[in-house]
Amino acid sequence: MQWTNIYLDEDQLRLLKHLAAEENNPLADLIRQAVDQFLRIRLDDDVMWQNDMTALIERVRSRVSPAIDPDEIERDIREARHDVRAAPR
Repeated sequence: MQWTNIYLDEDQLRLLKHLAAEENNPLADLIRQAVDQFLRIRLDDDVMWQNDMTALIERVRSRVSPAIDPDEIERDIREARHDVRAAPR
């Protein structure tokens, strides 16, 4: 485990301390639990997004004429994927 500093506003810190006392847990444990939950949600979103993108790619591939260069299609898909990922959530 590594030590780090974070800055919280007064209300955040007050509420976290209150919850920690209520649960009889150290404040650091409560913050680690919150970070773990945040990361799980974000990773689940990324996995769901990847699954949706893979399904989309397969649907597009099944509808495209064999005369179109597959490398061009892949390039267009990669660019679209990059644009979506670069956009703010």
